[in-house]
Amino acid sequence: MEAYSSASRALIRSKTPQALIKQVCQSITDRHPYLIAWMGLVLNDPEKTIKILGVSGSVIARDYAKEITLSWDSEREDGQGPAGQSVRSGETTVLRDTLADKNFLRWRDRAKKYGIRSIVSIPVHYGKNVTCVLLVYASTPGGFDDYEVRLFESLADEVTAGLAKFGLFKE
Repeated sequence: MEAYSSASRALIRSKTPQALIKQVCQSITDRHPYLIAWMGLVLNDPEKTIKILGVSGSVIARDYAKEITLSWDSEREDGQGPAGQSVRSGETTVLRDTLADKNFLRWRDRAKKYGIRSIVSIPVHYGKNVTCVLLVYASTPGGFDDYEVRLFESLADEVTAGLAKFGLFKE
């Protein structure tokens, strides 16, 4: 997959964690059918916030991520989406069709407006903890086959190593 190869090159060239996240996300969204890619930091604040660190996609697509609130708290409505599910479970979440998934109801109209039809959410582990989450949005339902999911999981592992190199995570 070209997106994976391009993102791997970004790991080598990046001089800061922000540049790494931006370049990896950009390398993903440069390929069809990927509309948006973002990486979020998992916070241990009372709201269990997921803070978006970097996002890529067209200007219009990036608007999707603006003003969106995300959490990994199972008791909160904004914690029911794929990012919250991935953080809580520590497992990849694949949303095959945004128009059909009941847990995506809160974001459904917004996603439809931006042409988002499927999502993969990959937890980024550092040690025993989920520290970040990588989300990729596609314009087609069922936009992520098993092979692509495995590639994005491998990429998330490599990004974790790159971010750790910059000291983003505490031991």
